Amino acid sequence: MTERSCTLPEILRRLDHPDLPWALGCVFTTFSRLMDIDPNQSWRKILYDAARIIVEFLGARAASIRLYDPRLNQMVSFGSFHMSEAEREVAIPFEESVAGRVVATQKAHTISDIASDPSYRNKSVVDQGLRSLLAVPLSIPRFDPRAPDVQGAIQIYYAEANRAFSDTEIEVAQLMAQRVSYVVARKQILDLRRMNEKKEWIVERIFAKLSQDRGIKLKDLFQPALDELQDIIRIQSCSLFAVSEDETQAVLEAGWPSEGGYHTVGKSFLLSDHPYLNAVVRQGLPAGDFENERVHPSYLLIKSPQKSYLVTSQLREFCRTHGIHSILYVPLRLADRVRYILVFDAVERRRFFTDEEIEILTFFGKQLTQVLEIERLDDILHDFKNPAIAVAGFARRVQRMLESGDPRREEMLKYLDVVIREGTRIQEMALSLYPVSRPESLDLSQVVQDRVAINTEAIQEQRRTGVETDAGELEPELWVRVRRLALERVLDNLLNNATKAVPSTGGTLTVRTYAEGDRACVEISNPGRLDPEQLEALREADVKGRGLGIVYRLVRSMGGTVDVELDPDREVTTFRVTLPRHREDE
Repeated sequence: MTERSCTLPEILRRLDHPDLPWALGCVFTTFSRLMDIDPNQSWRKILYDAARIIVEFLGARAASIRLYDPRLNQMVSFGSFHMSEAEREVAIPFEESVAGRVVATQKAHTISDIASDPSYRNKSVVDQGLRSLLAVPLSIPRFDPRAPDVQGAIQIYYAEANRAFSDTEIEVAQLMAQRVSYVVARKQILDLRRMNEKKEWIVERIFAKLSQDRGIKLKDLFQPALDELQDIIRIQSCSLFAVSEDETQAVLEAGWPSEGGYHTVGKSFLLSDHPYLNAVVRQGLPAGDFENERVHPSYLLIKSPQKSYLVTSQLREFCRTHGIHSILYVPLRLADRVRYILVFDAVERRRFFTDEEIEILTFFGKQLTQVLEIERLDDILHDFKNPAIAVAGFARRVQRMLESGDPRREEMLKYLDVVIREGTRIQEMALSLYPVSRPESLDLSQVVQDRVAINTEAIQEQRRTGVETDAGELEPELWVRVRRLALERVLDNLLNNATKAVPSTGGTLTVRTYAEGDRACVEISNPGRLDPEQLEALREADVKGRGLGIVYRLVRSMGGTVDVELDPDREVTTFRVTLPRHREDE
């Protein structure tokens, strides 16, 4: 008796045969083969093995798997079996493809004759002996509740032309596609576990020493931290840039590896001359995944240095010389300001950073901010000493003068001025010790209403007359996702500045909020005018005052913008802050 092939066509021919248990065994064995695919392999190897098993069982000739990329609106090839890589297109349009139709309808689609069917455009597959097609949907679950499942299609090719597909063949192919999704789900679970293990390793191995050495500096930790990180993720090159206090330049403080690298330690770079560094510090670019760049709040990825508009001609040549194929920039923030930038280069054989590598490296960057927190704490505690002594000393002098009846009023006022000034400085430093708050969903109009009430009370306490406040136009339910303390500081500074700008003859502060597309807007207007030089300086964010400096820095860190306008007819100055809108249920 000859050995029977365990394939679906053979099973269908023997459904009326007494060997039904053999047929069922073939089905169960094949489905088990799919479920037993090793999830520790790469995505492409998993999908290749799945395509091979499907082809062999269905008696087909070849198979390819395409996944939908919503960012590019294309169906991207992620694996194939018995298909020429040269002939298969890497990406095809979503709307104009059979795979895209399968994803859109979530239903199987058949083509009995590829050569004559106008819906299948790439006729070169016919030259490979692929003449008919069965395509079924593939859904890969995501474990992030904010991300939709990955949708795709398995395209199964047959050698026969004018082939008729039975309902049983279509149903079995769809069931096999479901099993493939289970295998990929297992891979994602394993990847998540490995990711968490790597993060725990980073915390335990690299940063345990922070609890032992309170005086450690980021620059001192950079080299040993990279040496440790190299054990779990292959890093080829990394640079550490320090951003100046005025955010005008970045200085290369350290490079890894320390020997054999191409880093020029100590070199300064003006942010205005280097758009990629400026984008990381200013956070002014729209977020998104574009053809040559990926802009994310936690990082900037230059996918193609030779094509990215952010890359200067000098950096482009530098990348060409040193074989750099992509660059990852990770900002290190403290108190809403980028203090340092980590720069990772993908060199030579590794052309791109994977999503897992990006997550690990950005996590590494976030952990490094612990060092910045310690540096800040040390600096502030050191700076407390002198103002605290001065406040106590001048206060005692004033006390003695008052107790003795000393008539030197001017001298006492001078001492009190020092006490107030240094006391204010201590207060600012004390406030800066609070941990940076987390973003939260806030109704912009409600926060504005609360701060207007505080400002109105302050005006009354200062016995300021002739200043009225009109906050009648506040659009309700205007949600933003920002740090509450940062938003309140912005509003307090703008309201305080607007109050001070009201002429001595009096006037009305006007406050309103409204939505404008995907932006939430607040406007604060006050009577009074600016000369052209002042107005232009404010529009260019070239501000000298501490209050407005804080406003521009904090608004920029929240992904917003600050504009100032002057109505010459009414002599009214208006500051306008826009922030990204946020759905309350997100």
